[in-house]
Amino acid sequence: GSWMPTEGALKGDVNAPECYLCPAGYFGNTSGLFNSSCSGQCTKGHFCEAGTGHPEPCPAGRYSPVIGAPREEFCIPCAPGQYQPLAGQSDCLTCPAGSFSPDVGLSACDPCPR
Repeated sequence: GSWMPTEGALKGDVNAPECYLCPAGYFGNTSGLFNSSCSGQCTKGHFCEAGTGHPEPCPAGRYSPVIGAPREEFCIPCAPGQYQPLAGQSDCLTCPAGSFSPDVGLSACDPCPR
C-alpha cells in the first residue's frame, strides 16, 4: 500500500524514486493512489501496519471494534465467558448455556462437566 501526492513528484534518490507508504491504520489496495488516506481506514476486525495493501484480520479469539487499528496489538482478546471462532471480527460471542471459556482469547467454549 503506497501513494504519490502529485504527478512527477518523487521521494528519495532521483535514480530510484519511491512512493510513500500508506500510514498505519490505512490500506492501499489499488494503484494510482494520490493521498495519505490511500484506499481508506482499516476496517473493524482488522489491523493495518504502514504499507498494508489489504487489511489483516484479527486472529480467532480476538476482535477489534475500532476503525483504523494500526497494529495487531489493537486486536483485543475475548474475555472469559466469551469466544470468537472466526478471524476478522469486531466483537466476541457469549458462550451459550451449558458451556464456558475460562481464559482470555479463546476461539471456542468448553461444555460444562457432567
